[in-house]
Amino acid sequence: MISEGEILVIDDFVSLEYQEKIKQELLGLNNDFPWFYTEDVTSAGDYDSQYRPAMSHQYVIMDDNDMSEIESVYHHLFTPLLSKACQYLKIPETEVIQGRSFLQFPLKNIDTSVVDTPHIDLDEGDEHIVVLYYVIDSDGDTIIYNERTESPSYTEKQRVSPKQGRVVIFEGGQYHTAAQPTKGTRCIVNYNLDYYYEDDYDD
Repeated sequence: MISEGEILVIDDFVSLEYQEKIKQELLGLNNDFPWFYTEDVTSAGDYDSQYRPAMSHQYVIMDDNDMSEIESVYHHLFTPLLSKACQYLKIPETEVIQGRSFLQFPLKNIDTSVVDTPHIDLDEGDEHIVVLYYVIDSDGDTIIYNERTESPSYTEKQRVSPKQGRVVIFEGGQYHTAAQPTKGTRCIVNYNLDYYYEDDYDD
């Protein structure tokens, strides 16, 4: 289980062989992984931020009826990661609400002191678990805040640097964001899992 406000950071969460498989699939020079242009990764809210284009890929999406649909054949690549996360939390394998990857690059003429838009991945009140996996070492820290509602200002709770094989698992009601990378490519995998309630699995 994971409690409200809890943040788990685990290095080498999966085997080196699996780490390399993910890296080669998403970033290898000899593959055809389909990245799609995202006009602005900061668009999730009205917080004062800058225009930040990036690349993305959706694995699982929510449709207009708030039902999850597998959108990409590459989703299967991450089922071992998600199974390991559930095992680590000592919960049954639970529903994937959405899953995606982001690929960010250093941008010119960007104030690096300004971070991406603080946000939560789903609507406020939709309880979920965030599983964030770093594909490669990079800068562009993940920043998790104390606030649980949209705010004119945010106070930093914890900052995590991207490192290959590192996973961050946290209760999704916490506003969070990322710093823009300045030294190289930042590549992450982000999945949102349905929040586990023990009563849901009682006989």
